[in-house]
Amino acid sequence: MTQDDQRLRILVCIGGGPEAFTGLKFVHRMAEASCPDIALLYVRPLDSGLKSGGMEVRVARENVLDWGLELPGMAHLKRARDILAEMGDIDKEKTEGWVHRDISGDPAGEFIRECENPCGGSISLRLRTAHDVTSAVVDEADRFKADFIIVGGSPAPREGLRRYLAPRQRALKIAAHIGCSVIVARRLEPGHGHMVCVEDTDTSRAMLPKAIRYSKACDCPVTLLSVAGDEADREAAEKAVREAAEAFRAEGMEPHEELVEVGDPAEVIMEIGYDFSLIVLGESEKPWFAKAFSVSHEVADRARNSVMIIK
Repeated sequence: MTQDDQRLRILVCIGGGPEAFTGLKFVHRMAEASCPDIALLYVRPLDSGLKSGGMEVRVARENVLDWGLELPGMAHLKRARDILAEMGDIDKEKTEGWVHRDISGDPAGEFIRECENPCGGSISLRLRTAHDVTSAVVDEADRFKADFIIVGGSPAPREGLRRYLAPRQRALKIAAHIGCSVIVARRLEPGHGHMVCVEDTDTSRAMLPKAIRYSKACDCPVTLLSVAGDEADREAAEKAVREAAEAFRAEGMEPHEELVEVGDPAEVIMEIGYDFSLIVLGESEKPWFAKAFSVSHEVADRARNSVMIIK
């Protein structure tokens, strides 16, 4: 296996809200530790002129870059680029020009700009147009062959009836549909470690290699947690933590803590996990339309900090 085969591929979704940029420090931490390939993505609505087939609008859009004007979304991507440049991950003087790519039929709305990280990984800025943002993000993750994506979550936890009456936040829609692991980012600071939640199930054991890989890639300390629903399940929870600790040690990582708690899993995970950079959980086996009722997606929806769902 070559170094490029081992290198992580991370897609960061950049939007207009502040949480969209919180993952960049985390990406910088990983760039320092393991030199991943990074893609920054902004998805904007398809041009209204194209919807109506307006030829004059098409011609104008094709010449926007020649006129030196900014397409919607490029400002967000350039802000993200500038943040990474300030942290030393991008040399702005060596970035290539925007290159058009035709995916949705917008002749001037889809572009990509690439550069090289000083450590040798690639960094690309990607502008997409689409009728549906969720579908575009899922498609771009497939095209980029992302190991995981980072998408900004709602900064305020959703409680009570608001969880059921308010429209489902886009980050959770993406998490339900995407095939790779996903981080729902809120205040994603890299220095407080990962809390990896495990169970005595085959699904939980299957996600451990990725949890170990991602923790090693950012050189982040790990705490293991298993929550038993009642005292009768404590033995199984202890077994889950013990097996997970052995798996981490086998890969050269000594867990910082090994915790077993009893109570409602989602509530306990959110309470203990608040002190960590990232709460890490395995994906639910439920179909996409029922994932909102799983522990992993409930935590991602309600937690006050960042949550990774491993798939």
